[in-house]
Amino acid sequence: MGQLLGPFRQRRLRPPLVTMALIGLVLATAVQLGVFRHELPLTVAFRYGYSGRGLLAGNWQTVLTSQLLTRDVFMAVSIAVSLLVMVGPYELLAGTRRTLVVVAATMLAGPLVVTAVLALGSGQNLDFASRSLSTLDYGASAITAGGAGALIAVLGNRRLRLGAIVFVLGGLVLHHQLADWQHLVAFPIGYGLGRLQGLPSPHQSIDPRQQPAETTGADRTSIGRGRAALVTAGACALVLGVAAARFTPPAQVTAAHLSVQVAGATGVSATALGDPTIVDVRYPTPSLGGDRHLLIMLPAGYAASTSRRYPVIEMLHGRPGSAIDLLTAIDVPAMSRSLPPFIAVVADGHGPAVKDGDFADTSRQHLGTALSDDLRTWVDATYRTDGNWSATGVSAGGYGAAYLGSRRPGQYQAVCSMGGYFRAIDPAFRGETTATRDAASPILHPSRKGPRTLIIAGEHDPQAVRDGTAYQAALTAAGQSSQLRIVKGDHQWPVWQREMPNCLSFLLGQGQNP
Repeated sequence: MGQLLGPFRQRRLRPPLVTMALIGLVLATAVQLGVFRHELPLTVAFRYGYSGRGLLAGNWQTVLTSQLLTRDVFMAVSIAVSLLVMVGPYELLAGTRRTLVVVAATMLAGPLVVTAVLALGSGQNLDFASRSLSTLDYGASAITAGGAGALIAVLGNRRLRLGAIVFVLGGLVLHHQLADWQHLVAFPIGYGLGRLQGLPSPHQSIDPRQQPAETTGADRTSIGRGRAALVTAGACALVLGVAAARFTPPAQVTAAHLSVQVAGATGVSATALGDPTIVDVRYPTPSLGGDRHLLIMLPAGYAASTSRRYPVIEMLHGRPGSAIDLLTAIDVPAMSRSLPPFIAVVADGHGPAVKDGDFADTSRQHLGTALSDDLRTWVDATYRTDGNWSATGVSAGGYGAAYLGSRRPGQYQAVCSMGGYFRAIDPAFRGETTATRDAASPILHPSRKGPRTLIIAGEHDPQAVRDGTAYQAALTAAGQSSQLRIVKGDHQWPVWQREMPNCLSFLLGQGQNP
């Protein structure tokens, strides 16, 4: 222990200003979002949390905003304590400037490096990388790991260094979470910066050979200053948190207390914050057996009325991808503020037999039935819907939306396909018969009674332009109402993000089919 405390005894300790600020911001954010009363609302988590898929869509701000989010009381307190224990002592020794370098570098390098590696893996069709890109992550764990690395570097204790390495690698083996991969990046970067930057010149030089065995008055004074600085950091953090609660606008404070139990969704609760409310549920799928994961966005004010009914928009993700991509890469809750209220259901398109099932029925799995008939039966029975269903999706989800709309004319009133294709393709249909492929190809089933359809394709996405042009021609020939919009851009999230408001407006602006 004396060896570890040596640097603190021999040097003038600096005030942990960065640590104080970080703890204050984390706790203030937790107080303002009501984390000490309930779990972080999913609406906030999806908007300000970090995911690799969202970053690739251009949502760079989440690298910063995600650092301040915590899920519940335990996470808020544990993050604050971790910052105090890991970053605080390093700042006491190294000072504000060096600590800022470590915090900034690890906060950015952790998520950015991991995202870059996962993106490369996803490009090679690695399932783990594709799934991890869609993982939602938040909390200042990369900063704490970087601070720990820097602290261990300046303390120079071999046993402590080995223990930290085992701890970081152990978290990776046990959890496989996005945060654990960030630790693997942030810790060595923090350690390297700690070694590279070194420490300021000591306040006084002490010859270890002449150092008395007992702690001197100067030693006690130095250690006392360190303790006082850490206590001050905690006190300032508490003051900032209380101040945030006191100065939160009354409307937000009132909204933060509004908790609604969604009718029919046993055990599912949501917190309304003036925004739409997102709930995470599972629904029964007799066509597949068991149940499936579903995210549902209820419009603001849903809980305030017991009689108003709403149209439903089913939203389908791309391949590779997952349901949360449409909420992390495309902020649908924010877009909905300027639109007529609606219920959004964000479905999981992965199949039990063929993972990339393209939302369709095949001989191996009735995924299309589960995502249309089963889903609609449960949602209509559970929530206040008005019978008006539409579907939209991006890339493979664009195909899925067109497919669902073509299964049974009249079941969906409108469809918006962005960057989609309109024939059954592999891998979802690998090994299937021609008859099965033809039955699942929307371009072969236009109908005058089919849903109004909007097709959106980027001008630099030649495959989507060709497929969209052919599909629109087939719909027109059959007398099915359709539009084709060729827009600026490629087969990328920024295009779909920009065009989603137009897509939603089209879906909500439709009435009965002509």
